[in-house]
Amino acid sequence: MNVDFFEPPPAQKTGGLELAIRSLERFLRNAGVIVRCNPPDEGLGGGEAPEVVHFHGLWQPKFLRISARCRRLKIPYVVSPHGMLEPWAWRQKRWKKWPWYHLFERGHLSGASRLLTTSEAEARNLKKVLPSGNCHALPLGLTTEWGPDYAAARGTLGWSESEVVLLFLSRLHPKKGLHLLLRALVGLEPSTVRNVRLVIVGGGEDRYVRELKNFVQRESSRLPSVDWVGEIWGDGKSVYFQAADLFCLPSYSENFGFAILEALQVGTRVLTTDQTPWDMVPSLEAGMIVQPEEGAIRSALVEFLANPEWTNAQRATLASRILKLFSWDAVGPAYLRFYEGIMTNPDEGRRNPIM
Repeated sequence: MNVDFFEPPPAQKTGGLELAIRSLERFLRNAGVIVRCNPPDEGLGGGEAPEVVHFHGLWQPKFLRISARCRRLKIPYVVSPHGMLEPWAWRQKRWKKWPWYHLFERGHLSGASRLLTTSEAEARNLKKVLPSGNCHALPLGLTTEWGPDYAAARGTLGWSESEVVLLFLSRLHPKKGLHLLLRALVGLEPSTVRNVRLVIVGGGEDRYVRELKNFVQRESSRLPSVDWVGEIWGDGKSVYFQAADLFCLPSYSENFGFAILEALQVGTRVLTTDQTPWDMVPSLEAGMIVQPEEGAIRSALVEFLANPEWTNAQRATLASRILKLFSWDAVGPAYLRFYEGIMTNPDEGRRNPIM
């Protein structure tokens, strides 16, 4: 089986998108699938083995040219929007996206054998945009082998045992809702945040980051201690997830939310919103799901800070549950069946409901 990945330029796939693509690529290669990344156009359709093309992301003129070639050569292809057609994303630069979508992108999507999302919520939203699309939802797998290591991680970072650490680790972008978290903290009673530390790991556009830091400076008397760590990539992130008491991602939109999975896999509870596909969090006793609103986030923080204790045994139990649900051993076989289904019957279910 041959799978050809076509990806956006490096600057447009930092963070979660890059993680998603590389994680899937590694699994497929380990399973014996031949994966080519951004191969030359003229190389498509030249081999004897069954072939499928997989486009990651949208809004790429190059993708339109390649998908047209696929249709001419009758090569089936898949499109993963990776959240780029989610309601929040649609509202950003809509004046630019709307005409491009109707002139070009809709034909690209309509010609796909399958549309692949990472959650049922994203698939439902995608069906609203393109009702005729054959949408499938498959979760992504774990990208690392991190596990719980709370005490050692606290020691490494120099965080005391007595303080409660809230962690925000993500791109500093309005979509991620850090400003909501800061405003929610400002409204708490001083006694509630007396022994709390907020650690912010990430980078973003200078203007937005400057606005956040100015807010923290103005409201410093009403906020807990705030640490600005900057960007950290790869395994360097693990110690922050392991040492935190609560991971906070009050995002307005997430098609998957790798950072949430990374926190859960080391046994750290999360506070996130109903605009992420992690509604299972409360059933795992792994944190709280709220609306992306200042008041809702504040109420959740009050509840958490009233009883922040979480034992090593509880961390280990949560990590074990996540491993069983999201290891590539668990989710990978569905991807192999997905690609095999396309190659054997590319048009099957094109107008069927979400699968």
